[in-house]
Amino acid sequence: MTIPRKHSRLGPVVNALLAALAFSLLGLVIWQNRDKIGEVFRHRLDLRLLGLGLLIYQISLLISYVRWYMLVRVIEPGFKLRDTMLLGCIGYVFGLVIPGPVGGDFIKAAYLVRMHIKRTQAIASMLIDRILGLLGLFGLAAGAGILAWGVASPDVRKLIVAAWLALGLSVLLLAAIFSNVQVRFFPRSAEARQGRLCLIMSELESMSTTYRLRLDVVLGALGLSVVGHALSVLAFFTVGKMLFPTEMTTTLAQHYLMVPLTLFSTIVPLPFGALGLSEGVGDQLFQLVGHPSGALNMMGYRVLTYGCGLIAACVYLANLGEVRALTAAHNLEDESRAGEFNGVEDEDLNPQVHSPRERPVTGKGLPEPRGQTPSPSQSHHLLVAKMHRGEVLPIPRPE
Repeated sequence: MTIPRKHSRLGPVVNALLAALAFSLLGLVIWQNRDKIGEVFRHRLDLRLLGLGLLIYQISLLISYVRWYMLVRVIEPGFKLRDTMLLGCIGYVFGLVIPGPVGGDFIKAAYLVRMHIKRTQAIASMLIDRILGLLGLFGLAAGAGILAWGVASPDVRKLIVAAWLALGLSVLLLAAIFSNVQVRFFPRSAEARQGRLCLIMSELESMSTTYRLRLDVVLGALGLSVVGHALSVLAFFTVGKMLFPTEMTTTLAQHYLMVPLTLFSTIVPLPFGALGLSEGVGDQLFQLVGHPSGALNMMGYRVLTYGCGLIAACVYLANLGEVRALTAAHNLEDESRAGEFNGVEDEDLNPQVHSPRERPVTGKGLPEPRGQTPSPSQSHHLLVAKMHRGEVLPIPRPE
């Protein structure tokens, strides 16, 4: 049992090192752009543009939540939009802290599993949502590249070609998964399914089986992905106008090419959304189109992301009881259908100690007939007792 302890001790050390690297990169970018930062703060900033950018970015987040809602409804028709918003806020908050772009997705998948959705299906919804997000990002850059090809410099044209290649590879990947190409290379035998790689192949197969018959939902989610990323680029542009009201001559069309490529750098597993690295990448890319400082623009964009993260954290904390009851209600419903309340211990509903051989009691202190589903009032007492004991869904914490 020493291996789990090693992993648990190694995890915080790795996260601390990654955080130190991220802040070091950010410090380097700030030092390299210290003169430009001084120039920006010499003039008065129009905070109305910052508020507008925050609103636009928040709308793009809500669109991403609706996109995930459409995909989850394929595997769980009873999933509610309000629940999607709550879990989306949780995933976004953790995604800002956990290194890599999918940290928040694991948190949302964990909640889906606790709501008795199959693990493979829960992960499948995360995978397809992430792939469609990348497709929307590359598609936006590729489309802007077509419009800008005639006036683009040779270096910019190389980026346009790279965006088209990334889009083509993403489409081929999705088509391969939907065609179950991975099954041809990995056998279905139980012995061969024990490795981690084969487990990933199994999850990809589950995603293919689940969504290839609902291509209408997939295309609709892809459309929302493009719209959401387009709003993110508009928010980035708005922050640039606030920072450089007279200097910035870079057009919105050029932003639609450069911003998606800059945001793609957040895939690097550094905490806080590849802090420091994305600023450096943005600085290099926006120099190609004459932007005053892509690094400062990216820092301003961070203010929007962290501001919306603060809003999401407040929503999460304000609805903490509802989030806990969300999975508790699903557990209660499943137990009611299966008639599994007979195995509940006495202290669930009564603090007194009883013999383990005594039959379980209901919320009113009466013996519960075996094989019967409890009444709504008994179910309510049982749910309240479990919530007081803390047996509902615990708040997930990163390793």
